[in-house]
Amino acid sequence: MVEWVAGDECIRGFGERESVHLGVSGWRPRGRPPALRTPVDAATVGTTRGLRLSTPARLADGTPLSTDTSFDGGVHRIVADGAVETRIAFEGAATVETGVEDDEGDDSGVRLRFPAGTAVTVGFREGTPERPSLSVPPTPAGLAAAVTAAGATPRTTGPRRSHPGFRPRTPTVDLDESATAAVPSGLSAPTDDPPTMTVPASTTAVLVAAPLAYYLGARLRIEEGPPRLRGPGLDRAFAALPAFAEEAADALRRLVALDCRLRSLPGEPLNRPPGIEADIEARPPTERLAAALDWTPDGLPTWPLSTYVVDDPATGRYLPYLLDRLSLVHPASASRLDPKALLERSLDEFFRGEAPNVEAVDPALSESRHHAWLGDGTPVDAYTLLGAPTGGTSSGGDLTVEVVCNDAAMAAERNVADVYRQRLTSDDADVRVHERLSTTELAALLETEADLVHFIGHCEVDGLVCRDGTLAAADLDACRVGAFFLNACGSYYEGFDLVRQGASVGAVTLTTVLDEQAVSLGTTFAELLAAGFAFERALSLARGEIIVGRDYAVVGDGTQRLRTAAHPPGVFTVTPTDGGRYSVDYDVTPPDAAGRRYWDPIAECYRPCGETATATLGGDRLREVLSGTVQPVRYDGALRWSDALARELDESRQA
Repeated sequence: MVEWVAGDECIRGFGERESVHLGVSGWRPRGRPPALRTPVDAATVGTTRGLRLSTPARLADGTPLSTDTSFDGGVHRIVADGAVETRIAFEGAATVETGVEDDEGDDSGVRLRFPAGTAVTVGFREGTPERPSLSVPPTPAGLAAAVTAAGATPRTTGPRRSHPGFRPRTPTVDLDESATAAVPSGLSAPTDDPPTMTVPASTTAVLVAAPLAYYLGARLRIEEGPPRLRGPGLDRAFAALPAFAEEAADALRRLVALDCRLRSLPGEPLNRPPGIEADIEARPPTERLAAALDWTPDGLPTWPLSTYVVDDPATGRYLPYLLDRLSLVHPASASRLDPKALLERSLDEFFRGEAPNVEAVDPALSESRHHAWLGDGTPVDAYTLLGAPTGGTSSGGDLTVEVVCNDAAMAAERNVADVYRQRLTSDDADVRVHERLSTTELAALLETEADLVHFIGHCEVDGLVCRDGTLAAADLDACRVGAFFLNACGSYYEGFDLVRQGASVGAVTLTTVLDEQAVSLGTTFAELLAAGFAFERALSLARGEIIVGRDYAVVGDGTQRLRTAAHPPGVFTVTPTDGGRYSVDYDVTPPDAAGRRYWDPIAECYRPCGETATATLGGDRLREVLSGTVQPVRYDGALRWSDALARELDESRQA
């Protein structure tokens, strides 16, 4: 995992244990530089007049950079080795200066100077460091010990803790009946006098308290009575469940929102709210929480992710998943789905045939943007979390995408292969198309490593339909595909089994779907995945484009991405108003965005993810904003792409 922050004068990349600092001159997050053409964990793009690397650097072919090196036209790619490797790509002229001192007097650095502002891609890659692990008994006390241990992993107890770069991955959790509930000595509390949070002996209560306790670096303990938080400047009792979940969520949202304003990071000027004391950022986290609880903000950013749990200690293995994403936690509650919520089955004659239908439930959801389900039943409007509990994301670059068309009636959707090729041009994607595969051929494909399998066809009770029968995912030796999309009627159970067999995430259908609707959604979903949207966000946007959108769902880790995006991808909503002007909203809320900021291309500033940028723009300014990026736009009742819409509006203006 690598995170980054960028400002006018520097970019920092944060690895699990080390970080790297790059000096930049007048950095602006805009431009379309060349691709890195290599896998990275995180990347950003921007325009700058120069770069300063703190370590020696080399060309991608291994040639060391020296003062004699100069760059003219063409594309250039540079590598700076280190615990966090830095990769740079740009096009055009530049000069090189070596022996550059950094702020600590080390003269091993390199400076690149550009004759004018130049678009640059900066990527970071880290080896896979060993992740800490611990064993605890499958009891509320054992899970509380795991939360306490996780709270010691962040690099600071101050406001910077709100940025994911200061929160390395938490320990994996092994539930072992023979283990003790003691916190390992190597994962002790981050301060001599940490806060203490107590909850009753309930798995649900522990999981609900976990994100807040982890963020505060608190010792989480089991104690009779209502949940309680004690620390410097704060002694607060919470209501019993289920109200406890709402109160804990509100406390964490407020504290993170305040910390995001108080933290000192590149590109993030101090934005202390009125009434907040001048030295609060230097005080213990419970004192900051007390200030946050008294604070009356204009509004809190939309929280990216909530997870819904049942009172089962086995769900404790998902603790690293919840804490790494800083997900809010709520007790799972659902009602029987209103039959009218899904398309009436009387339309079956228009569908692709008989398929296994899923009895979905309608979950009670919070105000978060995305929702992970660890409850009973199959939810709509939430992804079913299962499989590897710690998840992960594709590193991008050298992607392998397999498109399988096993239904001649759906041949039009084969064009999705061209969508992947066009949208993944910067990632060296290998996109292959397969038609009418046999059960043996499809099994071999699913048992071979690939980043994505996009299946177009039909599903029956016995499995995915092939030219010689059906293939049940449960019969595979293993699934080595990272992600999949089963655009086939009633494919939920097959997708469920693919994740159980080793896949990270997949998109599936809950029941039968119309051919035309399936093609439309499949194409839109592919475009959004290739643009860097997480699986859950891509599917939720694509579902809004068809009538039967609620018949599609995600199983596995919905925060997974097919590729690394240079910036968190967002969505414009553009509505014409009077006088040739337009109301414009821009929303960026990925499911793993807690504590991150995004670049607002309208006001040209950074905002917290979850805070929508709004403006009313004239036609010229709107076209300028849209043409400067490639993002989806809701316009005139449909999802479009910003660069194409900018050209269309320009042509309409000239007509």
